[in-house]
Amino acid sequence: MTYSTDLRVPYLGLPVKTGQKKTTLEIFADNEKILELEIADLQGDFCDYYCWLRLPECIGKTLTLEGELSDAFFALVQQTEHYDYEPLTRPLLHFTAERGWLNDPNGMVYQDGVYHLYFQYNPADSEWGNMSWGHAESTDLLHFRQADTVLLPDENGPAFSGSGLVNERGLLGLPKDALVFFYTAAGKSTFTQRIAVSTDGGRTLNKLPKEALGVIRPESRDPQVFWHEASGAYVMVLWIEGEEMAVLRSDDLQNWEMTDRFTLPGAFECPNLFCLPVPGEDDGTSSDGNLSAKLSEISGMQWILLAADGSYYFGDFDGYRFVSDGVRRKAYLNELPYAAQIYNGISDRKVLIPWLRTRNEGRLYTGTMGLPRELGLLRKNGELLLKMLPVREYEKAKKKLASFAVIHDKIFLTAPEGKFPFEAKSDRISFEITEEAVTELVLMPGKEGKLRIDFFGQTLTVEEDRLCLDGIGEQTVLPEAFAELHILIDRQVIEVYGNDGTLTAYYETGSDILTGKIAVSGFSGTLDVYQWK
Repeated sequence: MTYSTDLRVPYLGLPVKTGQKKTTLEIFADNEKILELEIADLQGDFCDYYCWLRLPECIGKTLTLEGELSDAFFALVQQTEHYDYEPLTRPLLHFTAERGWLNDPNGMVYQDGVYHLYFQYNPADSEWGNMSWGHAESTDLLHFRQADTVLLPDENGPAFSGSGLVNERGLLGLPKDALVFFYTAAGKSTFTQRIAVSTDGGRTLNKLPKEALGVIRPESRDPQVFWHEASGAYVMVLWIEGEEMAVLRSDDLQNWEMTDRFTLPGAFECPNLFCLPVPGEDDGTSSDGNLSAKLSEISGMQWILLAADGSYYFGDFDGYRFVSDGVRRKAYLNELPYAAQIYNGISDRKVLIPWLRTRNEGRLYTGTMGLPRELGLLRKNGELLLKMLPVREYEKAKKKLASFAVIHDKIFLTAPEGKFPFEAKSDRISFEITEEAVTELVLMPGKEGKLRIDFFGQTLTVEEDRLCLDGIGEQTVLPEAFAELHILIDRQVIEVYGNDGTLTAYYETGSDILTGKIAVSGFSGTLDVYQWK
């Protein structure tokens, strides 16, 4: 079937029916092919939502849509000057796409007070496919607002993962405030690394016609690009295949020379290469929670390569070669987080966001982003460990509701803002959350043993050697017991972390409930209750 229309306004809307068999839709503007998508046909006059494509460059042109699609599908194609989706129930703190599939964070760059979060995106279904770059913005790392999709599949293939930076050296014939993005064009037979640029603050990305890097191996992908000051060049770290990575260098962001190719046991996809200050015996964490070690306590800088599944490797990097110590460590306790990326353009800290591989069953969106975290190093028993704690913006914004202390079976309570009703029996404390918000429980256990936390109809049990969230059938093995434990409860997901951010786990709960009873059993020590909204 063929459908034609003259585009009069910026947005073309395609009807989406999720979870159905797909067919190919080709879109032409004045007979020039501009886009190809896999999309489901309709069996009637109903769709789940619209895939809105911003095509301002096509205004005044004739759009022709071709595909094995029914009259019912083409009858629902729309145009609009602007659009808004009807709000859906979703997490409060953890970013999800308005509609469609979300995975790897991409192109994360900070400029002029705005944190740009791009991400792998399928705007035409809640399943993986049509890999594009979605876009969201935030001024505080906590409230992200989705903007227009910026990269769509083209003749070179879908737009797979990549990174972004500010064009501080005025390269590529662009101003210094332009944003430059590297991404993988996933062609049907071979993958190439390409460049897109923005001169409007990241809202619109324009693809450069020339590839930045040709084929190395058929599926080499996920370029991370940054400026290496010590050696005076831009560095690209690229996944090659299997457990193999490569380092490439460039003076102009367009021509690249490979200087290293290395294998890391267990590493796969999405490399992040960065360095952090090494603390002395004291980890240098100040009393206000700032992760930056005091300069007097820093004994040097440590390079780290972080792979997609949270495997990380310490090593030396001189701008040309990365030499690992050969030890694989894990940043996460379980497998929900994946493909984390670190922000470029933030000078005083390293901020990371992981993709959480949530299923979000029964919803019109799939995939969640984790709470942004600041990275640091902790020296423990002579060993360096990577620590990940929530960004300082979250720590400053959350409000304490109450503090409990359980000492010799006696319970003491302080509530910063008036009364905080609770019940106490032996070693069990229960209270009720009456207002929808993100709730965080912070426990400092005073004794060993099994700890049970019941919250909003769910149960988390914590023992010395394992975590278990009732209802999902997953037990998480702990390498050590929690000295302090944070449980952050949002709609559909919880984050569990502790021991200065060296133990971290994520769980999909599937529940939207944020009010009701919370009970902590088998506990002595201190318990603080916070909320964020």
